Amino acid sequence: MALRTSSLPSSTAASAPAVDWRARVQQTVAGATTALAAGDLDRLATAFAELAGWDDRQRAYQARCGIVEAVLSYRPASSDAWVAPFVVTAAALLDTLEDEPREPVLLNHAGVFLYELLEAAAAEDLFKAALRLDPNLPFAAANLEQAKIRKRSNGRLKGAFGARMRGLAARGRRVAAQARPVQGLRLSLCMIVKDEEEMLPGCLEPLRGVVDEMIVVDTGSSDRTVEIAESFGAKVVHFPWNGSFSDARNVSIDNATGDWIMYLDADEHLEAEDAPRLRELVSRTWREGFNLVETNYTGGEDTGSATTHLALRLWRRRPEYRFEGRIHEQKTHTMPMYLPERFETTTIRVRHYGYLNQRIASKEKSQRNIQLLEQEARENPSPFNDYNLGSEYLALGDADKARMHFDRAWESLRSVPGMASAGYVPLLVSRAARARREAGDHAAAVQAVDEGLAAYPDHTDLVMEAALSAREQGDLDRARELAERCLEMGDAPHQYAATVGSGTFLALTALAEIHAAQGDAAGAEALYRRSLDEHPAYAGPVLPLAGILAGRGAPLADIAEIVPDRPSARLLAATALYETGRAEDAEAWFRGVLAAQPANSAARIGLAEALLSQRRYAEAAAEAAAEPADSPLRAAAVEVEVFAAAVAGDHAGLERIVSDSSAALPGHEVQLFGAWAAAVRGDAPPSWLPAAAGPVAGTFLEALLRVQEIDAFAVLLGVFGTVAVDPRERHEYLATMYLRRGFLGAAADEWIAVAESAPDVRAMIGLAKVAVAKGLPEDARGFAAEAVSLEPGNAAAASLHESIKRAFPQAA
Repeated sequence: MALRTSSLPSSTAASAPAVDWRARVQQTVAGATTALAAGDLDRLATAFAELAGWDDRQRAYQARCGIVEAVLSYRPASSDAWVAPFVVTAAALLDTLEDEPREPVLLNHAGVFLYELLEAAAAEDLFKAALRLDPNLPFAAANLEQAKIRKRSNGRLKGAFGARMRGLAARGRRVAAQARPVQGLRLSLCMIVKDEEEMLPGCLEPLRGVVDEMIVVDTGSSDRTVEIAESFGAKVVHFPWNGSFSDARNVSIDNATGDWIMYLDADEHLEAEDAPRLRELVSRTWREGFNLVETNYTGGEDTGSATTHLALRLWRRRPEYRFEGRIHEQKTHTMPMYLPERFETTTIRVRHYGYLNQRIASKEKSQRNIQLLEQEARENPSPFNDYNLGSEYLALGDADKARMHFDRAWESLRSVPGMASAGYVPLLVSRAARARREAGDHAAAVQAVDEGLAAYPDHTDLVMEAALSAREQGDLDRARELAERCLEMGDAPHQYAATVGSGTFLALTALAEIHAAQGDAAGAEALYRRSLDEHPAYAGPVLPLAGILAGRGAPLADIAEIVPDRPSARLLAATALYETGRAEDAEAWFRGVLAAQPANSAARIGLAEALLSQRRYAEAAAEAAAEPADSPLRAAAVEVEVFAAAVAGDHAGLERIVSDSSAALPGHEVQLFGAWAAAVRGDAPPSWLPAAAGPVAGTFLEALLRVQEIDAFAVLLGVFGTVAVDPRERHEYLATMYLRRGFLGAAADEWIAVAESAPDVRAMIGLAKVAVAKGLPEDARGFAAEAVSLEPGNAAAASLHESIKRAFPQAA
């Protein structure tokens, strides 16, 4: 069934004056406390009774608990003066429980009062009832054991109080018998979707037969989304997109009829084995909501990182529980978050795929989010908006803008009392540290880490950021120490929305990389193997480990043994084979991945590049041309076609490729490839190309050296000379490339050119490395020593100097 709505429901009711419920709770508890001190039991009873008329039942509950705590803390001058207020309070609690017996905290409180009034048998029943509803209720189990002990003594109050207590005890036993979870409550799944035919079936399938209704608000799909939703029996509501996620979500809730609301996005998939447990939750009417454990996958499938956090995705359907905010919309502002016992944390798992690279690319998610967030920031500026904007810029790789927003959010939170305890702050601090590190400001990154650890000492992500910062600065010993500390800590708590693996497989991988950088290849290999053995779901170590094995000439069978049987893992292994010069083996593995996943763009581009490495240029171009025009990797495919045409000397073909593909390429690449086509044709290159063209030209130059197309290399080298970069940077780039490819004479010439103009530590390190490669120990020692003397505190120079001294010890 499909419904259509073009606007949001309007409200014509006059608004009642706002009540400051927090102040009213404080005033009520204070008044009851005053009555208690004065011995005015009528006023105490009235304070309890008036709570039944409050419009806000959660604030009434809070006030009731506050009065109870005041009575329990009461210390009268007379030794028996406590009895009467205890009887009044017990009666008031039973009045409330007779109306709604499913209140574990109040059942426990009532049991405590009856226990103190020597009605241990009734107290025992109440404690059992509280634990029947909530087995983890604090103190209830210990209270139950004490009630069992006291019951054996058979002591009870005498006289008028005793008679009254026997009546209260009978009421208590009746309440305890009635305190059982409610059966038959209904659960509504509420969603908003647009063009989700790929992800929607995986979201709905685990919930078929678990939820009582599915409400799907479609905001303008052009694919099979609506058809798929209806095939699962969903009620589809068509709502024109108006730029607000909250409006769309609220439309879904307005159309729900269940007692409970569960909301998911199409790219959020409940673990199938956990889904039936949702039925247990909806019987717990003393809760207002439930947190599920959500894992957000980022990067690339099982090779990227993931974060876990507790997500409030299931709550009571109440008119006041609605979303606000255009994006990263919030709903808890009207929920009783001040009552932790109203919310339960479950172990039900949700997998969120919305931040995988391919999802972001295919839906331009970050750019869309930034536009909405900037509009939201103009309308309702807040630290939360800055945090979200920073997160989106970080996803796009713009560390400077990300840092600006994270820093502003953190400064704002510091100035607002209590705001630093907001749930997203642990993630804000870790992302701020990362943004500062990626922006190159390591001192500020470490400062963010130190501030964060002062507040969250078990936040492993922060220690990992410190390890990465130390490694990037060349302090490998410190980086190793910090990575080992991450392993000792384990992953951070879920409530930090921590990165999965920071204390396990990501720490192992980082530690392996540090061992490799320190020249300990065996140690690195052992750590990569350990990561794959202990955490087979994370395939990241396949690339470096397969590279180590392939680099030492291991047979394919040995490499296959360490590769999990998944296309993504085989793709990494194929990439490692390609990068270690085993192009034919890489070709076979890339073809295997494509056979299993014909639409795998990374495998297709990998295959094309493996063919280029074998100088099978026409085949490579044909594979690249098969990549769809709307593919996120279309630009990489164009680069393969450009390479093949340039090597073939086909300037006309090169010009056609550039013309046909200009929309898929950045402007600097269009300029570079146009200049290359002109040079292939024999024309003089332009006098200037933008600096952004430099890295692209450098990649092509190195690829030409790899396949030893020296003539084509010479043509492009002339074009590279027109790129607007500092001459020293050009020399340094070429020197490094020549050294990597074994052109040692050319590498030495470039470093000498650098040293003649600026004989600094980098030039000396470069010359030392060339000398090592040429087998000239005296020269290597001399250049390394000069590097250390130029900059004594340079960790890279000191490390190289020590490694050269060990490799080429001087004769005594």
